[in-house]
Amino acid sequence: MKWFALLLLGAGWAAGCASAQGLTLSPVMIHAPAEGGATSLTLTSGLAEPKLVQVRVFDWTQAGGGEQMVPATDVRFGPEIFEILPGKAQTVRFLLPDTDGAGTWRVVVDELPAPPGQAAEDAAQLQLRLRYVLSMFAGEPGAPEQLQAAADAAGVELRNPGPGWLKMHSLALVEPDGTVQAAETGIVYLLPGAVARIPAGEDPEGYAALSYTIGPQSYSADLRRRP
Repeated sequence: MKWFALLLLGAGWAAGCASAQGLTLSPVMIHAPAEGGATSLTLTSGLAEPKLVQVRVFDWTQAGGGEQMVPATDVRFGPEIFEILPGKAQTVRFLLPDTDGAGTWRVVVDELPAPPGQAAEDAAQLQLRLRYVLSMFAGEPGAPEQLQAAADAAGVELRNPGPGWLKMHSLALVEPDGTVQAAETGIVYLLPGAVARIPAGEDPEGYAALSYTIGPQSYSADLRRRP
């Protein structure tokens, strides 16, 4: 039997849910009360067979241009492991601590291997084990215009100086003559105070601006030059 893993990032589908191979998650971005309290995630199965699922929650931070995820010890949630039947839904409930709007988490949903008996029956078939990684925020999104961008020989640095998180897509680099070069990035999250770096070809300092989209609206940030 061959197993493959597929990573799906909770990334703002218009319908507000993520679906693959008959398993639907809603919402794809989970909002938590700033003062602490309850929120939830609902999984619905359109599969032909029962599916065993595990849910985990991680504290999510960004530092030094990278991301860190460590198991959350102050978030209560359940059920953690459950079987979801075809055509049925399962709600996972979370109880969050009071973070004064500063809480940022990743919720990881894994499809687990089939029980031994079922696995033997399906041994001749290709099995897909999917992983969904969703974002959960206690705070509000930041002002889109607060993004700062700076270029140096190593690439383009993005900085979020504000108290709210940013979720950007369709990033592109703009040359002085207005020519646009799409950046080779997907969705970029910047947590409050975080810094990220994106590739910018052979001459990052030759670009004049960075364009990006947040929600349905497009924005532009002038590229400063780093010493």
